[in-house]
Amino acid sequence: MSSYLRHFIAILMWCILVPKSGDDVKYLKSAWQKTNEKKLLIDLKEDYGFSKALSRSLVHLMREHIDENYGNLRKDYQVVYHPVSANEPPGKSLDELRKVSVSLTVFDTEDERVLRECGPSGLRKHRIVRLTNEAYDQGGLLVQEDLALLLTTSVRSIRRDIKELKEEGITIPTRGAIQDIGPTISHKTQIVELYLKGYEYTDIELRTHHTGDAIKRYIKAFSKVLFLHRSGYSPVEIRELTDLSEKVVSEYLELYNKYEDIGRERISQIMEPIQIEFQKKKGGVGV
Repeated sequence: MSSYLRHFIAILMWCILVPKSGDDVKYLKSAWQKTNEKKLLIDLKEDYGFSKALSRSLVHLMREHIDENYGNLRKDYQVVYHPVSANEPPGKSLDELRKVSVSLTVFDTEDERVLRECGPSGLRKHRIVRLTNEAYDQGGLLVQEDLALLLTTSVRSIRRDIKELKEEGITIPTRGAIQDIGPTISHKTQIVELYLKGYEYTDIELRTHHTGDAIKRYIKAFSKVLFLHRSGYSPVEIRELTDLSEKVVSEYLELYNKYEDIGRERISQIMEPIQIEFQKKKGGVGV
């Protein structure tokens, strides 16, 4: 293997394996400037003499390849699945539909509590909500047959559960549903909006079939987006620094514009902790 090829592979592995920087706001701007992509761009320009335009094109191509093949490494209790891309229009045969790779959580520590309190049917609905939204957030759409396979049950049971969830006012983003109603906002945004409207955690849990811990995570992520936005960061920088999808960042900013006045009290409540956290961390490294 040539030294050129070894060095090129080393750069690729560096991009894949090096962990992301912390999100201490004092260093967010410099951290963003030191991202793996920035490092690779400089290496291609300085070490190999590629033009700026060619270097950017290569970085973009490598990022797509890495995201497609390594970006969905599963965590504990997750599986890598390949549903149909959310961008595929109706009318194509199954063989023609483009698939995407997504990580789906088949078991979560909260599932035990849901089973105990809601029984097997309640747990199945809880998992349907989680799996479909995880896939949708990653650019994929499950169908009822996918859910039956993942949850080891019948399509009839899945169809009945989705119907009951719909009657409860819960949107399940399957391929069929999205084709009928068009693109919808993410479940994270739906949950944050309920909070901004004045609903309490227990009410949101009942309405969305999400756990209290999950709801708190979404609200904290929303507060980080607002903090960065108010600090002058662009949506692209916010996406890089929070590790949220472009879709979710955009929805959170739209939600902020919508509730900036009518939801001022709730926004102040969720912003206070992150502002205090930032003041405590000032001069430190990472959050």
